Amino acid sequence: MEIDDLTILKYITPESVDILRTYLEKDSRTYSILEKYEEISYLGSSEKFFFLFKEHEKFINRNHEILHKYSDHLLSVMGLLFMIETNGYMTGNCSIFDPAYGEYGRIIPPDNSFPEDVNIEYKLTNNDSVICIIDIFFNIEINKIMRLVMERYQDHSFYGKAEFLNYDIAFNDLDVINLYPFLFKGTKELQNHMNVISEKFNFFDKKKIIDNFQIINNKIHLVFAEITSRTKYNYIKCYNYFNFRFRALRYADENDELLKHLDRFFFPRKLNKYDPRYYITFFIVSIDFELPDLEFVKDYNKKYYFHDDINIFHSVYGYKELLTHIDEVDEENLLKNDIKNMLNSSKYKNLLKVNIDLKKTIILFDGFIDKCLYGNKQLKKDFKDLFKFITDESITVFPTTNELTVENIKYIMRFFRNYKSIEFDYSISDLQYLLTHFANKPEEDKNTSIDRAHRMERFKLDRKIQNELNSLIR
Repeated sequence: MEIDDLTILKYITPESVDILRTYLEKDSRTYSILEKYEEISYLGSSEKFFFLFKEHEKFINRNHEILHKYSDHLLSVMGLLFMIETNGYMTGNCSIFDPAYGEYGRIIPPDNSFPEDVNIEYKLTNNDSVICIIDIFFNIEINKIMRLVMERYQDHSFYGKAEFLNYDIAFNDLDVINLYPFLFKGTKELQNHMNVISEKFNFFDKKKIIDNFQIINNKIHLVFAEITSRTKYNYIKCYNYFNFRFRALRYADENDELLKHLDRFFFPRKLNKYDPRYYITFFIVSIDFELPDLEFVKDYNKKYYFHDDINIFHSVYGYKELLTHIDEVDEENLLKNDIKNMLNSSKYKNLLKVNIDLKKTIILFDGFIDKCLYGNKQLKKDFKDLFKFITDESITVFPTTNELTVENIKYIMRFFRNYKSIEFDYSISDLQYLLTHFANKPEEDKNTSIDRAHRMERFKLDRKIQNELNSLIR
């Protein structure tokens, strides 16, 4: 039996290949599905997704007893995939606690994670383990396709949730429409979400806003018939990798003992995608692998049944928006902006007190950005605007930036510590609130890892660099 071209081989150890081959020789039905998946690689995302979903459910039904027996193990592997953050290491026999850091922080950009990267291999030991890796394979490939579709329009300034840059364009993409229900835990959650994002549709012809909402309603209504037609099932599952990844990272961040547990399965290796000087985060697991806690991923693989008569928007949805459009005048808009600016001003101005003059403050942060954030010119301008806002009572518009990641915010939190109670006065919670809102990431305001970064050594600058920055103002 020829299995050398099967995608599943990427996810098992080399010594496991013969065990897989032996199993597939007896289970020709599963082999034909894996082979068929390779043959349909030329098809679009929707076609491949529905094929995988349908065949995965059939595979689960055929192997229900074994998969149920190892359900905690299977959830553990998916949980591990969601929580893996790709780091670089100097050697292949180091601990998970020893990532390498360069002059500007992590030597591997923090953007790479599952489902883009699958930094594990599965070690097969028996037929049960083969059944488990095939189940995991289906899940990996389904999540990969979800990412390929959703990342077309994803707004990366939002962390932990699917948020599109342009919903009007996204909902004209057939792949998005077909796969969008699979981001949610049932139709009720989908309906609530659609009502929330309805404000983000910016229809070109405001006079036809009701018609446009009905077109979207019809698309969502018909996609469930499409799901049933293509899969023969009347339920969906949630493959919202944004949310599962957010929950997994939050769980990992709040459980120090977890890393000690994972260290036993940690085997960093060199990967072609990354700088060959470094070893990259990698895990090898087998059928005995389990996480200490599965609460954050317990609803993965759950079925959510739906009926055919699904209406997201009622027949005159958008009527209020239409009336608002008709009645709007420039004077009212100016008034709204004035009120909004006034509220923003009082809300943010007192979160940080600057004890040095504005010129020195700007010089200090220009230097920090030059040395630690690649000299980002836009970010320099945005920080200059922020400090002008804080120190000048006449400025009422709170500035924001799209140039900061969560990792950047952590380094800035630690950087401020060097000047606390001298050049700047603040509480840590106020500083986190200010920086996360300045970075257009208000959902990170309660992220405990940002709070802890204020005192963590890993975010501390090199002493030479810190001294150079100090010399700019002291």
